Amino acid sequence: MLRRCGFVAAFVLASVATFDASAVERRVAFVIGNSDYQEISALKNPAKDVVDVSNTFRSAGFDVFVASNLTKLQFEEQFRNYLAAVDGADVAVVYYS
Repeated sequence: MLRRCGFVAAFVLASVATFDASAVERRVAFVIGNSDYQEISALKNPAKDVVDVSNTFRSAGFDVFVASNLTKLQFEEQFRNYLAAVDGADVAVVYYS
């Protein structure tokens, strides 16, 4: 899983690096990580992935919205916040782990 995070992070940074910094004024990312489920055992990696991927996006200049182990209502609220931020953004990304 960590290898996949590294690949995603490298891809995002490489993609962002190809843009002229003045051309991309606003970047937003929605990072989702669910480790806790009612019907199955807790997953180990998603909570860790959220931290790593969020930090990677932040270092690339993204405004990051994180949804980690939220209730349905909390998730919907965070997603609405992200959608509001997407309006007018030059780059918008959703990452799910």
